[in-house]
Amino acid sequence: MADDDNITQHALVSSWFLGPRAENFQVLHDLFGTVLNHQAQARKTLYAGDPEFITEGMKELEDYQNSIKTLTSDVDKLSLELAAKSVPFWSPRYNAHMNMDVALSSIVGYMTAMMYNPNNVATEASPHTTKLEREVGQELARMLGYGTDSWGHITCDGSVANLEAIWAIRNLKFYPFSLKRAIEEGSLNFLAGEFEVKTSTGDAKLFTELSTWELLNLKPSTILEIPSTLAEQYSISSTFLQAALKPYLIQTTGKSVIEQKYGFEPGKFLISATKHYSWPKGGAISGIGSINFIDVDVDEEARMDTNDLRKRLKECVDAKIPIYGVVAIIGSTEHGACDPVAEIVKIRDEFERDEGVSFAIHCDAAWGGYFAATLRERGDQDGFLPYVPAMPLQPYTMKQLRNLHHAESITIDPHKSGYINYPAGGLCYRDQRMRYLVTWTSPIVFHQGDALESMGVYGVEGSKPGAAATAAWLTHKTIGLHNDGYGRLLGEAVFSCTKLYCYWATMAPSPESESGADETQGEPDPEHESLKKSLVVVPLIRLPAEKAGESLEAIEAQKELIRNKILNRTNEELFEDKKTWKLLCELAGDLMINAFACNFKIGDDINQDVGEANYLNQWIFSQLSVSSDKDVVAARPLFLTSSVFGEEAYGRCLRTFKTRLGLDDGINLARGDLRFLVNVTMSPWPTSPDFMKTIVKDFKAVALEGIKRCIKRNKLSPDVHGFVIQGVDEIYLTHIPMFNMANHRWQLVITGDLPPDVVEYYKKLRTENPGVVYTLANMEKETLENLLKPGSSTKWRLDVGIPPPGAPPLKDNIELSNIRVIVKESMSYAALETTYPDRMPFYLYGNKNEVHLDHLLKASPNAQISHERVTLDLESGLSDEQLRKGVVAVLDDVFENSIQPLPLDNDTNRVLLESAGLSLTKGAVHSMSVYETYEQYKNGSAPITTGKVTIGETTFANWPAVNMDPADEEKEEEHKHKH
Repeated sequence: MADDDNITQHALVSSWFLGPRAENFQVLHDLFGTVLNHQAQARKTLYAGDPEFITEGMKELEDYQNSIKTLTSDVDKLSLELAAKSVPFWSPRYNAHMNMDVALSSIVGYMTAMMYNPNNVATEASPHTTKLEREVGQELARMLGYGTDSWGHITCDGSVANLEAIWAIRNLKFYPFSLKRAIEEGSLNFLAGEFEVKTSTGDAKLFTELSTWELLNLKPSTILEIPSTLAEQYSISSTFLQAALKPYLIQTTGKSVIEQKYGFEPGKFLISATKHYSWPKGGAISGIGSINFIDVDVDEEARMDTNDLRKRLKECVDAKIPIYGVVAIIGSTEHGACDPVAEIVKIRDEFERDEGVSFAIHCDAAWGGYFAATLRERGDQDGFLPYVPAMPLQPYTMKQLRNLHHAESITIDPHKSGYINYPAGGLCYRDQRMRYLVTWTSPIVFHQGDALESMGVYGVEGSKPGAAATAAWLTHKTIGLHNDGYGRLLGEAVFSCTKLYCYWATMAPSPESESGADETQGEPDPEHESLKKSLVVVPLIRLPAEKAGESLEAIEAQKELIRNKILNRTNEELFEDKKTWKLLCELAGDLMINAFACNFKIGDDINQDVGEANYLNQWIFSQLSVSSDKDVVAARPLFLTSSVFGEEAYGRCLRTFKTRLGLDDGINLARGDLRFLVNVTMSPWPTSPDFMKTIVKDFKAVALEGIKRCIKRNKLSPDVHGFVIQGVDEIYLTHIPMFNMANHRWQLVITGDLPPDVVEYYKKLRTENPGVVYTLANMEKETLENLLKPGSSTKWRLDVGIPPPGAPPLKDNIELSNIRVIVKESMSYAALETTYPDRMPFYLYGNKNEVHLDHLLKASPNAQISHERVTLDLESGLSDEQLRKGVVAVLDDVFENSIQPLPLDNDTNRVLLESAGLSLTKGAVHSMSVYETYEQYKNGSAPITTGKVTIGETTFANWPAVNMDPADEEKEEEHKHKH
């Protein structure tokens, strides 16, 4: 057993980290001591004859000693606060962002160099760490598959690496035009009838005879060869060429000068819809414009859809729009998906051959780059010896990694899957000459003839820590950029992540079994068992049986196989069962990230409201993350992160995912963006020992608490319903709705008849108390549906406003007859809009003597605003029939979208109706357009009439009730006391 390779290899991995329980603390302690001793020795032995500047006498002074005491106290306090409030990346319970414990070698390497504070902007400020950065860049480039002519360097992060790639590719696209101007207008005119290049179709042609379109579509390799070709054929020196081109370079003139002179449209980058936010940001910084980063659709695995890529490339070609490049994501931030690089390379070859069009390819492998190590060969055991196997990557993923070397440039972040301290991003170029496109020299940081080329000459950054490069260098040396080093480490993490995927995929119990992920201990709790059956968990990546389109029975059988053969066995048993191990290797996504979402059932009915699924996933995230230093880190049983699938960006991928989550009634797919959860499992520890069941149990406990809240929000049951009374001659009732409770998730306006004695009593109250709001509410709990039924025997109570609990009514046992519905609109998520209306709309209803308004609730959060007895001054009057059935009045001078959420009083949450931009208090006059329906207003139809409306004396405005979360008991109690 002890000789098993998986045991010894896992023990080797364990030597690379401090450990979740500081198991290697003494190693780090001793290494720190060595570093500090060497620092002291360096200071003492260099210039040994110099005097001591901090003397023993100084140290004895009170001010000195007080200063040291203060520092000691502050450090102690800071260290304790960091220990208590920092996110525990080192723990196997942390599965959120792309973080884990950094390698021991990284900590020591960073600290060692940090003590000397080298600045890799210039060789003279960092002679040794500049050398190390150069070596790290070469190591990364080789690992990614580049040849000896490649080059790489460290950046502060992947965003800056992506920005530099945009900058380089932009300059590459414009370089031929700078050369052409230098020949036509400058000192290179002697090349006019001489210099030839090959077009993207392979034809040799005089450079000066190339069309604008041909210049825009020279191959990247052809452009990069131009300086060398000019040197070889015409002995043009780099110094002369640089001086000749400088007045015409895009860096000098800006891109608009060249675009206007040669008459072409701004170019485009084509990029997967799953792109990192740094890409449009880079477009803004580079002057290309974020609008020119065109999303390419993704497939059901969230990978770039190459059919859509072809379509969008063809659209650019047909419109003669330049294409800067195609960006392939190798390990998307939220789901670890790898775009099909191999196919993208083939597509570029096709477009070069068939369309005469070429472009650069960049791979954003900030996350996935280090996984290339899995493809490279590598030219005292006491007590418990964990058995943790390493999983190979899936064949599709390996194929994409093997094709990275076709890309012109690659982003790779050591501080992600390199397990290295921040800040350590990276960028590699296939052709080292590409770095000259982003050269910005300064005589202060670069001197001609430097023995070691300064790394700071290239790229976006100026000053940058040599410590980051040193940390990467030492960690590469310690772990190794091969399959027995990083390959082993990442393979174990992939194994952990894939096992966690198995839990997500099987967490909802099958009809036949509740074993595996759903096993519980102790006496069964009926409520818990019921809730357990309400939890729905669906990973984004489908099971093999789902991908194959097999039956529901076959899918459930595969889940049962995973429960019994994977989750209920030891790692050793699993690894030795080759058939089951083969299945495990086919599961989960491309690169150790699981995207998944939760939904819930109430009884046998699955929730079909995207808004409520979002609520559940957001609540789970809030309980499994920290958002401020006031959050108690120790109270979090594990850590996950969260993101949103946008309908437009994710298209078919999201539609399929919603259907699998049950957000589809078989006819209509639930509308709206979907919030989901993400686990990034970089740790090799969760399966050693079998700690993962603890993590999953803790997750489930949180999820079930979330479902309790969702059931409270969404279970239809009899309840008390409040209505604001409007009118005196004829009674109208506006429902007091709630966005977050199914019982009250309706905007409802009704009318009905009250007994004569109640009417007289009510009129008397209104005369004595003008401007006071009165309400009716059912005395016994009932559903809205039953309340509105003809002949309902419901008894009602009359109150001032919303009465506090236990308050006696003004009058009770009131009958309401002849109920007629004026407005009944759902306020469920699917019925709402994603943005607020441009102008503020109201339902307008009543009769010729009394007209009322009730604010349309078309987006959440929002305020119920009900105006009684407003005064109309319209170009053409409304008929009694129109008023009795209700129309829609839009206040043309109240711009709702721009003032939402509405201004509130900080103490009471009362809507500030008198505020600028709203002004809905007594006597306020507004311009108004009237429409038969809200849809006519949205569609731009002409109004049926226009005019003015004057706000009446009585207004009911409520923010807390309509937006209250009934699952939040503290806020519910606070609401009851306030209102």
